[in-house]
Amino acid sequence: MKRGYEMNDTDKKVNKKSNLKIYIIFAIMILVSLLGGFLAGRLAAVNKDTLDGINWDNIWRIVADTLPIAYGVLMLAVFVVSFVMYGKIKRTISGWDGENEDVIVDIESRITTASYLPCVIVFVGLVLFPVCIYAVDRTYSDGRGTFLTVLSELVFLISMALYCVVEKLVIDEEKKLNPEKSGNIFDMHFRRDWENTSDEAELIMIAKSSKKGFMTGIKAGFVMWILTFMSMFAFDTGVMPIVAVGLVLIVMYVAYCREFVRLQK
Repeated sequence: MKRGYEMNDTDKKVNKKSNLKIYIIFAIMILVSLLGGFLAGRLAAVNKDTLDGINWDNIWRIVADTLPIAYGVLMLAVFVVSFVMYGKIKRTISGWDGENEDVIVDIESRITTASYLPCVIVFVGLVLFPVCIYAVDRTYSDGRGTFLTVLSELVFLISMALYCVVEKLVIDEEKKLNPEKSGNIFDMHFRRDWENTSDEAELIMIAKSSKKGFMTGIKAGFVMWILTFMSMFAFDTGVMPIVAVGLVLIVMYVAYCREFVRLQK
């Protein structure tokens, strides 16, 4: 008796066509990156005088004087919105009669948004914070930029703390709707505990969204690999950026494969 599913001729053709498409796309990406790196290097060499003529110090001075403040205002605005959203969610849950299903669907959607927004802005901060520090350090090497440096650091630390607070409050409201849920947001095994108390429909959503996020991350990683490869020649960025991107891709894919194999057993 044959085990599993045996593909028919149509399925084999579809599978072969899909694989061929993947190989072609991958080959095109490699060729584009190599060609782009070569052309970027040639373009940088031809326009070296133009690039050298740009007043980078003035540009970094503008960034150093404005970005830390803009960073702080952005974080403040987003977390004010997040706390307002949380307040509305809490009031809606308090007034829910426990019967209207349309209300519970709306609440679940708003909880997801209220949890999603602070997380995104924290990741944005992971980009803005080092840029602020670098710009201030490059512009005010004599210590005159201490205020801007301290401001950037405070914004970063406070935003991380506020993220934890918002996430904790939102999770607590979710637990009011679903008392069977367990897990402490400050526990490193929170996601595992949360998934263990999730129903089948929630697990399917988690699996689909995780797979989508993984594939999007892989695609973004390849794009970043191409850009860092081109920048290595055009802007003399060195090999560290492309090595870092490569390591992230390796870790992501190895982790995915290990977990996939573990779940198959």
